[in-house]
Amino acid sequence: MNAIPQPTPSLGRSIPADSPYSLLWSLPDWEHNVIIAEGKRDTFEWKLETAYPRFGTHPRVAKLVAIVSAALDPVQKRFLLLFPCRQFAEELRHYMQQTLPSASCDIQSASSVANPPPGHEIYAAFLSVGRSEIMSFHIFSGTGISPRLADVCLQRLEGIEEPALSPVPDEGHLFSHYYKRHAPLSSVAEAKKAIRTRFSGVLEDGTSIRGVSSASPEDVYLYPAGMHAVWRVNQLISAVLGSTNKTAKVAHVNMLYADSYRILELPDNPGYDFFSNNMLDELEVLLESGTPDSPAILAVMTDLPGNPHIETPDLERLRRLADKYNFAVVVDETIAGHLNVQALPYCDIVVASLSKLFSGLANVQVGAIMLNPDSPFYSRFKMHLQDTYRDYFFDQDALILEMNSREFVERTAVVNRNAEAAADALFSRSLAGGATNSVLQTVLYPKYRSRENYDRVLNLSAAKAGLADPGYSYLLSPIFTSLEAAKAFYESLQCSRGATLGTVFTLATAFSALAFPPDKREWMQAHGVEPFLVCSIPVFPSDLSMFRSGTPEHWNGRNNGDLTSLI
Repeated sequence: MNAIPQPTPSLGRSIPADSPYSLLWSLPDWEHNVIIAEGKRDTFEWKLETAYPRFGTHPRVAKLVAIVSAALDPVQKRFLLLFPCRQFAEELRHYMQQTLPSASCDIQSASSVANPPPGHEIYAAFLSVGRSEIMSFHIFSGTGISPRLADVCLQRLEGIEEPALSPVPDEGHLFSHYYKRHAPLSSVAEAKKAIRTRFSGVLEDGTSIRGVSSASPEDVYLYPAGMHAVWRVNQLISAVLGSTNKTAKVAHVNMLYADSYRILELPDNPGYDFFSNNMLDELEVLLESGTPDSPAILAVMTDLPGNPHIETPDLERLRRLADKYNFAVVVDETIAGHLNVQALPYCDIVVASLSKLFSGLANVQVGAIMLNPDSPFYSRFKMHLQDTYRDYFFDQDALILEMNSREFVERTAVVNRNAEAAADALFSRSLAGGATNSVLQTVLYPKYRSRENYDRVLNLSAAKAGLADPGYSYLLSPIFTSLEAAKAFYESLQCSRGATLGTVFTLATAFSALAFPPDKREWMQAHGVEPFLVCSIPVFPSDLSMFRSGTPEHWNGRNNGDLTSLI
């Protein structure tokens, strides 16, 4: 393959460039993804400019960690994690007691050293083990401190008592035009209220586009990360439904997002049973073994659609089964989004990562859950959350997310249109699309996979919110006939390459290589994820030419160029 100039930054650089809070660092080569999945990131030299907080230590957090360590642990210099509350540190200790019983976790208040702003705390957990031993907890929980909170602490330590929120990047930055159009609200409380209202689907006139007339922002709960929200939903199900049914498991229909299994496989979780779309008859056989007072399962969990296999579950049938057999349905709508689909009428709880398209600018980590007020379990779920929920979504992150989400409707329309165009262009060049001698096997996209299930839940009320045509959202997954072809496609795409999705710029992710370590590859394939899969998220019309010409061996692309006028 002829070398093609790469527009993506070099390894470890932030995407976009000069974005100190970006969730995304560059992984330009396929092998970079493999090495990270294997936990061998130290095998190559790189300077990490930023970090997705669940996956690594952000440079600003690392600087604050060094200060706290020097002050509180100058002799032992143990591995240290910082948390915004004691509860999160105690949950780490509980995890270690279950999985690393011989390890120690010493928790101390670090507020006097870190100097957080009024109303906030910092706790330090000093561990007798290193990062690799507790990385699974760090990845699924998302409980570490926000990089912006760390930055505020650092500025206060330098004598700046009230650090300003400065979201406007330098002229010429990819996001500079956006933040010139949008100024932050003056009230954090109002920002969080606006976020909850947008996610709830309740419009200014009080009507809801979610398909449940009584939907309310008061039933939306914000969390520091999408996976953190998923974790809390699992705890909610276990606490409310598992308290009287100790032997029942949860079921999941189609493979969930990879990191969900770090939660489902925790020692104190009830366990899970796997069912695919074509195994719902088998699910019903299992359900018939239960009783009204002791259902066979606590809940069904599923993604709409799945990431990266793009299967859409039959939500209508799952709802009928739930009503008949008395279990809860939980739907993760991160990929489709509530503007494109109406999941709430079919489930008891909706969960989503708002770090993705809802934010769009990939510079803030946050998750949310929403209760369905029409659920038979609503009062029990609501009471539990009223007793246990605490809001640890950092103030400055909330102000940023509120600004970012103001154009959620507009960017949804753009990604719907352009992802479909890219999917059509690729599918026509695949073996499944009728091409011959192609190394592209097929393209996974809701238009081509489980379409009838997806179309049944399209949000026909979205026009009330300004989205004229609900669509198939932003994620598509090309499948190749060989590893060599997948690598060639990934490394020749003229777009950013890294690990997230739902951004306002085109991004490719080597999902199979990155999300699953070698010991999980067989399990991954058995659960419906192909080994030669690349997830790509096309957004901008100027990027579509890369999907319309060439073959994966000699892929012709074009540079993103200056996209600021389109943001």
